[in-house]
Amino acid sequence: MIRDLYPVALPEEAGMRPSLTKDIDAMVEAALARGGVAHSAIAVVSKGKLVYEGYAGYADREAGIPLTPNHIYRAASMSKPVTAVCVMMQVEAGKLALDDEVCRYLPDLADMSVADSDENGNLTGSHKASRNFTIRDLLTHSSGLGSGPFFWDSCRRPGYDDTDTLETKIPDWGTSLLQFEPGSAFSYSARVGFEVLGRLVEITSGMDFQTFIKEKLCKPLGMTDTGFTPTEDQWNRLVRAYATNEDVFLHRETRMDRTIFAGGPETYFSGGGGLFTTLEDYVRFAGMLQNYGALGNVRILQRETVEEMQKPQLPYCLPGTDATHSWGLSMRVVTEDNGSQAPLMKGAFGWSGAYGTHFWCDPVHDLFTVYMSNMTTAGGSGALTAREIEKAVMDNLEA
Repeated sequence: MIRDLYPVALPEEAGMRPSLTKDIDAMVEAALARGGVAHSAIAVVSKGKLVYEGYAGYADREAGIPLTPNHIYRAASMSKPVTAVCVMMQVEAGKLALDDEVCRYLPDLADMSVADSDENGNLTGSHKASRNFTIRDLLTHSSGLGSGPFFWDSCRRPGYDDTDTLETKIPDWGTSLLQFEPGSAFSYSARVGFEVLGRLVEITSGMDFQTFIKEKLCKPLGMTDTGFTPTEDQWNRLVRAYATNEDVFLHRETRMDRTIFAGGPETYFSGGGGLFTTLEDYVRFAGMLQNYGALGNVRILQRETVEEMQKPQLPYCLPGTDATHSWGLSMRVVTEDNGSQAPLMKGAFGWSGAYGTHFWCDPVHDLFTVYMSNMTTAGGSGALTAREIEKAVMDNLEA
């Protein structure tokens, strides 16, 4: 239980205003009422104390099953920071270096080509990239791999076979076009960049990626319900996915009841978006990042490694960023107060998932928040609920 990790306190006992609970509850009730979510689970930890934990709505509306702490969510792109931590564990072990060219380990990704297009966005040809992309480029979405309008069409085999693994897909990714010269811009690589990173962990550890995550990260942190392939019990505890639109107010997405991320096979461990997890498990993970690599007596990364992860890595105002936000290693980083990432403040870092999951850590104010919900129409990092939970929490910081 989260309450076994952090002592429970009133908001005003941990640097927050007493209205925190009321404001979060009101935000959740409004989201449920308008059909923005079918359920939500939220935890807020301030100054090492649990000041809010709440579960609302239904894990399965049709069966009348209310949401509980035991329910499991699709983490989607909140898998990426987990993948990055695994990469950084290998960096600390001396098995990888951030500025290594990825093709050193994966020759199929050497000498790739960059797409050329005209002023109307039409593909006109391609040219050889001026350099090979690095591990740092992948971690900061500045490699050009797996993003842009021409990636999937240029890939030899964009779909998955029933027995595909991270290893078998690498040659296909090598046939695709990069969106831009490595390091010249930021463009989000929704899946492939972090799937390649997962393969690097496999190569340098001698384990498949799921085994590495479970043995090296989840087991030490007590994350008992996190992984790529749920057990039967875990499938039964998976929240149902929902969608909403103008015609149908909250309808069940039955296609997702038993599917692995993006329809891939169970043998494909997508570090870009394939993890399943619980609120408690991700609180353990976020709490480790908030505490610079340690949770209780367990240390996963050295402090300086986490400091590097949360530090802006890209040149100032690189295309795709602005003067108030950049990217660390796998996570968006706020670089100025009251900018494009408001209400989050300078120093905050974190990320979201396509189905409405969201988290951020704020080391300046000694605060972190994890939000869980699974809606296929959530809006990913632009989800309304992500902005609403940020506002409900940040507006209640004591001055």
